[in-house]
Amino acid sequence: MLMAMLLLAAGTPVASAAASPASASAVPAEVDRHYREYNFVNAFSTKGERTMIARGPIPSEPRLGRIARAMNRIEARIEEIDPGMVVAMGSPSHETAMRSDLVRLTSWRADKDGDEAWATLDVSSLDRGTNVILVGKFDELAAGETLPPVESLLAVVPRPEIHTTEVHHWTRVGGTWKRDAATRHFLAN
Repeated sequence: MLMAMLLLAAGTPVASAAASPASASAVPAEVDRHYREYNFVNAFSTKGERTMIARGPIPSEPRLGRIARAMNRIEARIEEIDPGMVVAMGSPSHETAMRSDLVRLTSWRADKDGDEAWATLDVSSLDRGTNVILVGKFDELAAGETLPPVESLLAVVPRPEIHTTEVHHWTRVGGTWKRDAATRHFLAN
């Protein structure tokens, strides 16, 4: 137990002894798409727009319609650990409505069976000004159904001042990857 606490404090996901680091090519396509869609939503909409989308029907405006559909796909991939534990107090339930950041997958570690994995992410916070710059570049960076890589998004904005690390736990359920709603946050990089 003490070793697990030390590993978490050091920023290492606690995994079974069989888990080993994997190359980016080992990341399942649907997990990669999850993080691209997450970045797409946060880059090309404001927190206020995401909150509005989370509370109401899908907007008719094309940009916000794409954002809403991506938000719904993201939410469908997130598995609540104990849905009755936290009572909603009128706040939006979509995770993307409550956050404003971009994530870069830095490691993917799967167990030997490949049904459980831990994703380590470098998280860059988006301040309002940076977010507005990205929204303004929607047509340039996200034409058609493009989901630009995070590097393309970060290349057109000032360097984010706040970086943190997160670890997400994923499990394959019925052949589909699901991410636990609970995440581990490390404030110092």
